[in-house]
Amino acid sequence: MDAKTIIYGETAMDRLVQWLRASGQPQDIAAVVQRYLEILRELVVEDES
Repeated sequence: MDAKTIIYGETAMDRLVQWLRASGQPQDIAAVVQRYLEILRELVVEDES
């Protein structure tokens, strides 16, 4: 990995934690995994553009 490509800032895990806090209730593990994959997909699309 080239250190020049490292971007500091919000990570997928940060976004997932924000989503969990905003939901205000416990989530099923399947829902958490699904949301995490969606967040990762969004970040990849953002990075490519």
